[in-house]
Amino acid sequence: MTSAAPAPDTTNPADEGPARFGRLLRSHRTSLGATQRLLAARSTVSVRAIRDLEHGRVDRPRRDTVRLIAAGLGLSGQARADFERAAERSARAVGTSAPGTHRLFTP
Repeated sequence: MTSAAPAPDTTNPADEGPARFGRLLRSHRTSLGATQRLLAARSTVSVRAIRDLEHGRVDRPRRDTVRLIAAGLGLSGQARADFERAAERSARAVGTSAPGTHRLFTP
C-alpha cells in the first residue's frame, strides 16, 4: 500500500500581501458606513491613496499613512494593532522593491 502524496501548498503569497490588507481596510471602512471620500476627509489621506490601498495597488503602505487611516477609522486598542500589523505583513509578503519603485513601509 502506498501513502498518498502530501497535498500541494495552495497558499498564495498574494493572499498575505497588499490585497489582504486592502480587504481589511475596506471591511473596516464599510462597517463604519464610510465612503472612501469620507474616510479620506477623516484621515487626511487622499481618496486615491485609500482606493489604491483597497485595491492592493500599494505594495508597501507608509507607516504614517496606515496610522492616519487607523485614526480616521476610529480604530484603537487591539483592532488598531491588528490593522497596523496587517500593513506590516503586507509589506513583508511583497519582499524588496525593484529599483526605482517606492519603499513605503519601513518596519
